[in-house]
Amino acid sequence: MPFIKHEETGARWHTCHRELRWTDFDQYQHVNNAKYLEFAQDARMVFLRDVLTEMDIAVPPFFVRHTTIDYPRPLSPGENEVAVRTFVTQVGTKSCVMRQECRDSNSNVVCTVDTVMVGVDMMTGKSRAWSEEDIKNLNLFFIPVEEDEQNADDIEGEVA
Repeated sequence: MPFIKHEETGARWHTCHRELRWTDFDQYQHVNNAKYLEFAQDARMVFLRDVLTEMDIAVPPFFVRHTTIDYPRPLSPGENEVAVRTFVTQVGTKSCVMRQECRDSNSNVVCTVDTVMVGVDMMTGKSRAWSEEDIKNLNLFFIPVEEDEQNADDIEGEVA
């Protein structure tokens, strides 16, 4: 099962694996920065599918409002796959932040993608507040993150 229980909170995170292809690497033999956004998008779709099929939980309609990406270390060409861990770090009244951590075979974070997702009314196409049920379901995957954790994996000898 792709859902793993977070011991401290009792919430779950989701992990999916994506095989790396030679086209994912750039001329410097690193995974191209744009590919990480594809990994995150693919993992988000797998997460939503698994929530629906394996947990039988309704997923509230949403749209992506904003995405930030941090690349603390490169993913080397010696890697065969990337693991993408997905969970929710903030839940508001109309939006939430989904975090996706791309990890190498040693479980090192190689990329962090934070995506602000806004609830949407499918009839009007406008943003809407989350329902109580939506918030309850989002909180099943809520794992808070300390601000310091965002910069904990800085590359040694980073250029100032």
